Amino acid sequence: MRLPEWLSSSGAITGSVAAAAFTLIHAFNALPLRADWSPSPEPKPWQQRRQSLLPGDGWRFVDATSTDQLEAGEYIRRPRTVGDSVELEAGLILKKADQLEWSAKVVSMRAVCLQDRLERKDVNGAWTPYPGRAGTAVRVRWICSL
Repeated sequence: MRLPEWLSSSGAITGSVAAAAFTLIHAFNALPLRADWSPSPEPKPWQQRRQSLLPGDGWRFVDATSTDQLEAGEYIRRPRTVGDSVELEAGLILKKADQLEWSAKVVSMRAVCLQDRLERKDVNGAWTPYPGRAGTAVRVRWICSL
């Protein structure tokens, strides 16, 4: 019986076919991840808060939350791919129920694309896990697709 040239007599795939398969796998892994979520358009009240509270331009609305305890708006800007992650600036606009004024802060974060999780850069420059919540994984996939 004559075996195809890409299959050895032991049943193993030969080097050139294995190398081609390896190349294809890595080519597909380099493609942008499929995002199965995207943010809603930024509501006008959040746009006004962002313009007055977050420094600079280029902010992209991600989500807003409103409960009895707090109101919060999340933004990102300057996403850039670094290895298997996307590093970015994250902006948070926040008002707790017992506060009269809105506050805002900007932190360095990264989306760890292959693990569907977020990390935050601490004061020493080290990446630390950022607490996930419902919807974090789909948001990470969206960030990784930018």
